[in-house]
Amino acid sequence: MNVFHSFQEIKGISHSVVALGTFDGVHRGHRKVMEKAMAIGRQKGCLTAVVTFAAHPLSILAPEHEPLRLATVAQKTCYIEEIGIDALVLLPMNRQLIDESPDDFCRQLIQYIQPSAIVVGANFTYGSKAAGNTETLRAFMSRYDIPVHALSLLERPGKASPISSTAIRKLVCMGHMETAALLLGRPFEVEGIVVKGDRRGRTIGFPTANMLLPPHMAMPPDGVYATRIRVDGTWHRAMTNIGDNPTFSNQYRRIETNVFDWQGCLYGKTVSLRFYKRIRGEERFDTTQELIEQMDEDKRKTLIYFSHK
Repeated sequence: MNVFHSFQEIKGISHSVVALGTFDGVHRGHRKVMEKAMAIGRQKGCLTAVVTFAAHPLSILAPEHEPLRLATVAQKTCYIEEIGIDALVLLPMNRQLIDESPDDFCRQLIQYIQPSAIVVGANFTYGSKAAGNTETLRAFMSRYDIPVHALSLLERPGKASPISSTAIRKLVCMGHMETAALLLGRPFEVEGIVVKGDRRGRTIGFPTANMLLPPHMAMPPDGVYATRIRVDGTWHRAMTNIGDNPTFSNQYRRIETNVFDWQGCLYGKTVSLRFYKRIRGEERFDTTQELIEQMDEDKRKTLIYFSHK
């Protein structure tokens, strides 16, 4: 997949079908838009491109109110590539883009891509103060005979409400990992570099790979989770604790993962961690032995969970 970081960089994707949106988290509703664009592209015999944004507008307008992210830019790029998209235009979020009028944004689509069709979700907005919507997009593109397909939002299973990044963010922050995965279309995932910890885990039989909490990402609440960790391209079963380890003093909030059936040094490696189910909340234990017994029980429950997957 070719990746461009501005309209001016674009080359080789003229007349592609464009999937247009914010696509925070690349959830099942976003996949619906991209897969529709790919289907139209196959019919027309042309490429499919995603035009999206590197960050939320509030990251510039009011950083203190920016929603927690469901994916880093690198993850977002990877998820879009996995769908089968040919090209990604990842526009940097800056003041110039925020102040751009809906018509100016559309003119750039015409100038640099000349799309053969555009696919968006029904709630798509764009341009300064979100003044553009699906109707203004249709009206502008009709001058150039470019069809705009505005898809109805994908409904949540068993709910009379659409799948949304807001709903998924709330589920993740409440620890409802299985429901979040259902809406995302995959387990919630974080990436990070393994750092050195206290090395206490290996002394009690549970060595851990430690990660710092990624900045401004939605994170599950403190507790123990059934997880899988990807090391050098291979996924391993694991259990993960998020929290400040209150049984011991002078701790800080972090992610600690005990990898099952694996040995080796992970320091400095970039790993991915998928969250499948919350096993329990974080607890403080009076003795190290009580902690060990609980971790044995946590591992037992985690292995039972994976035995049914």
